[in-house]
Amino acid sequence: MKKVIIYIISIIIILFIADFFLGICSRYYIKNHQLTGRYKPLDRLIKEVDTDIVLIGNSAILNSLDPQILEDSLSMTCYNGGIIGQGIEFSETIIDCILQRHTPKMIILGLRPEEMGGNIGEGIYDVLKPYYKMGYNSIDNHFNHKEGIERLLINSNLIRYNTIWVRVLLYMLFDNTIYQDNGFMPMEIPSTFPKMKYIKYVSQPVQTKLMCLERIMQKCNKKDIKLFICYPPVFMTFNTDNLPCIMAVNNLCKKYNTPCYVDYNNKTFNHCPELFYDNGHVNIKGAELYTKSLTSKIIRDIKGRFYITTNKKNKI
Repeated sequence: MKKVIIYIISIIIILFIADFFLGICSRYYIKNHQLTGRYKPLDRLIKEVDTDIVLIGNSAILNSLDPQILEDSLSMTCYNGGIIGQGIEFSETIIDCILQRHTPKMIILGLRPEEMGGNIGEGIYDVLKPYYKMGYNSIDNHFNHKEGIERLLINSNLIRYNTIWVRVLLYMLFDNTIYQDNGFMPMEIPSTFPKMKYIKYVSQPVQTKLMCLERIMQKCNKKDIKLFICYPPVFMTFNTDNLPCIMAVNNLCKKYNTPCYVDYNNKTFNHCPELFYDNGHVNIKGAELYTKSLTSKIIRDIKGRFYITTNKKNKI
């Protein structure tokens, strides 16, 4: 019995030491090196990006907006910070991380028609575990609110960092995703174009998601950041043009004088399957067309909507 107790205590001590040193090594590596694979754009977004324009959202933004076109048209640097699968809560966390060290002149936030309803993007927070206790207040606050076993596990380096090394290894071996240096991930023109998809839309806006969006608007107003919201085109037809989630977003946009471009049902794209990779994403040709279209709207609003409310020294 005594030997068993000694053995168990020895294992616990070994695990504790391994956990301690893994934490030191992992934190040092993450702080001083850029992560690879699909972690690369997230890592750059949190630690490095200091461009004039930052694009935030999920794959709707990642595949739809070409930063180079925005840079050429607006004469400002731009980075596409779209992260596959993220929702509005995740977007707020990422924006907080950026604002902690950098104040961009403009943020373009991309949403999907159903963004403010359902559970979109809630599970993606796991990818932020490696950045816990690394000095990012919004990330720390999110995980500090966890309870029970989940709160206990997040404080274990063996648990917290195993996700990153497994993911990095898998991305190195199997991931063929191509990100450009500016974060943009264009989708190729498919051999077969998608067919129109009909959606019966029933989602209602979730109050906590609307509160996230309102906080983003308030933070941008406080720091004099021009915030633009857009709904990139999708090759889908909904059963109603008055989507509750979008109506709720529009109401917030009116309250905070935030331009909102509802293009998910853009007629130019709805009649052109050749502009799409699949039903939810434009291809590289569609991205070029949409970026140019959105840029012209932004230029119009910069000259109009913001001209009166912005003094000369702060104008873009």
